[in-house]
Amino acid sequence: MNVSKNIKLFDYINIAYYFFMMAIIIAHYNTIPNPLYLISVYAAIIVATFYLINKNNHTKFTKVLRYFYPFIFIGFVFESLGFIVPFINPHNKDAVFIKIDRLLFSSDVALIFNFLNIKGLVDYLQLAYLSYYFLPLFLIYYFYSKKEIKKLNYALFALSLGYYISYIGYIILPAIGPRYSLTYLEGIPLNGGFIFNFVHPLLNSLEHIKQDCFPSGHTEISVLVLLIFKDENRKIAWIILPIVLSLILSTVVLRYHYGLDVISGLVVAFFVYYLSKYIYFYR
Repeated sequence: MNVSKNIKLFDYINIAYYFFMMAIIIAHYNTIPNPLYLISVYAAIIVATFYLINKNNHTKFTKVLRYFYPFIFIGFVFESLGFIVPFINPHNKDAVFIKIDRLLFSSDVALIFNFLNIKGLVDYLQLAYLSYYFLPLFLIYYFYSKKEIKKLNYALFALSLGYYISYIGYIILPAIGPRYSLTYLEGIPLNGGFIFNFVHPLLNSLEHIKQDCFPSGHTEISVLVLLIFKDENRKIAWIILPIVLSLILSTVVLRYHYGLDVISGLVVAFFVYYLSKYIYFYR
């Protein structure tokens, strides 16, 4: 096995988080539903990760998986929070976030941005919200296709760290967001068309975890991608800038996040960016 020679920093981040989640599940074995299933899947993910790290096993297909496995497993990792967070930390912190938002902005941010609740614009913002799922993959593919292995490792480290910081935030400070907690907004429905009316309920049904607000992962990851592209290819950075800005705007207009979530997402994005850059290029 060549695991010890081939393991990268981003591998350590991912493996550490997988073991961290297993430890949480084991510690709350009698509280979490279907704990054995979750442990089994995480164990399988860990075994698969070590298999991919072992370079002697690589085929053309596994060479691709070697760098894309964090995104293959991230779906389960995120969804598993829905079977964990409500049972180990059932008291949502929405009331606290609402108070802080009103202190910072003198009102609810969803209400402040309700002037953008316009048919057509709401559909566009819903599409922008979806770009969160593609921007990091585009970044990884960009470096992979150029065979920029050091920069690829750097981007994978930064993105992995960014994802897991936000997931730990969901565990420690769970919140369901304005769309559920600010019940008066039911009287001010979002003025969406076909795209919104299809995508919005679809995302609600697919995302098992609802306590996923603080910090805003959508803000954090999209800004992180933008910052990395700023250094690597400014032309691409300028192209995706309006997408990223629209995505951030969508989080408050579509009532997914509080203003505090967005601010915290920005802070985490810059922290992860500078830390990762220091580790890979300045240390």
